[in-house]
This record gives sequence, C-alpha cells and structure tokens, in this order.
Amino acid sequence: MQKPAVQGFLFDLHGVIADSWQYHLASWRQIARELEVPWTPQLAEVLPGMSRRDSLKTILSSDGRQSEFTAPQFQAIATHENELYQQMITKMTPANRLPGVTSFLDELVAAGYPMALASASTNAPAEIDRLGLTGFFSKIVAAEQLQHSKPAPDVYLAAAKLVGLPPENCVAFEDTVTGMQSAKAAGCYTVGVNQRKLPGADAMLADTTHLSLATVLRALGQPVG
Repeated sequence: MQKPAVQGFLFDLHGVIADSWQYHLASWRQIARELEVPWTPQLAEVLPGMSRRDSLKTILSSDGRQSEFTAPQFQAIATHENELYQQMITKMTPANRLPGVTSFLDELVAAGYPMALASASTNAPAEIDRLGLTGFFSKIVAAEQLQHSKPAPDVYLAAAKLVGLPPENCVAFEDTVTGMQSAKAAGCYTVGVNQRKLPGADAMLADTTHLSLATVLRALGQPVG
C-alpha cells in the first residue's frame, strides 16, 4: 500500500524550534517553591509538553495536594505561572533557536512546503516574534481555542487545517511523549527529536542538528528530490 505523500510540516515549539523549556521549568519551580511543594527530577521530566492546567495538577498531585485549592485559587496560581513565564521569555532572542532549525526552515520554504506551528502555548506568537521567526510561521494554532491539550489530537488537527491539508499528509515534529501521542492521534507522520526513543515515532532524530529535508523524507520512506 502506497504511503500518503508528505505535503506539509507541523512543528511543536519548545524543544523543537527553540530552547525555551528552561523558562517554563524555571517558572514552575518558582510556583512549587511558593506552594512549598518539593521540586523533583520526575517533575522536570514529565512537565514538558503538558498544558498549564495539567502541569499545575501534576505538581499538586506530586505532593498529595490536588484537592486543596478551589477552582478560582487554582486558576489564580496558573495565571501567576503564566505571568512569571512571560517575564522570563522577555530574555528570548534569535539565539534561542535550536541549531539547524533556521536552515531547515529555509529549505522547506525554498521547496514550497506549507508549515504551521502546533504549540499548545498561548504565548507561542510572542515567542515566535522574539525568535525572529514570524516570516516562517504566519500560521500558528490559537491554543486558547483548543478544547483539549496534548496528548489529545486537537492541536495537530488544527495545524493541519491551517495549512489546508489532511493530517496524514503532514509531518509533525515533537520532542515529548505527550506531544508524540497528540501527533499520532491526529494521524500525522511523526518525527521525534530526542536522544531517547519516543514511543510511536515514525522516525527519530537525536537533535535538531540532523534536520534536513532529505533526511526527514528518507526516514519516512518518501521519495527525495
């Protein structure tokens, strides 16, 4: 059976386009400190890829305090984390682009492929602006309009719609387990960018320095050139 042709590319932001998880983790560490919740390596491992609400639930659950706060209190803490994060990303510059990303995006533009940003972060447009990548990403999923966050497929279904393609004709790049689950659930081709194998990935790259159009197409069993 012939594979669907690759016609578009969809990108997660944190850990794929930019080195920005450091800011999220720093803001969540601050929240944990304020709530007197012990910060653990396990939290640092599982939070990447989660929505803000799910991240806060995970932090509270790690200390058995998930039922301690009312809905308004919970929302106030989540809003506070976002404010901390927004302060931190003012430090972002094009230097935060991961190695190899710019040349890969240039390649895709030259080859005429449409692309979209499939980030669950409501701060994604501001981050893309600070990274100097608005010329590449005019199509960014409106995270605040998504009904469900990753690992649900909503963000990738929305991203595929932005580029006007069925998900099965799109390649999704992800660096987390939850993100990979989201892209697979949507029906996309999936490329994991991580030193460790991400379950379900159609292809894996150790890091972004290995990104090239030929490499990705070959890894997915697609014709090159």
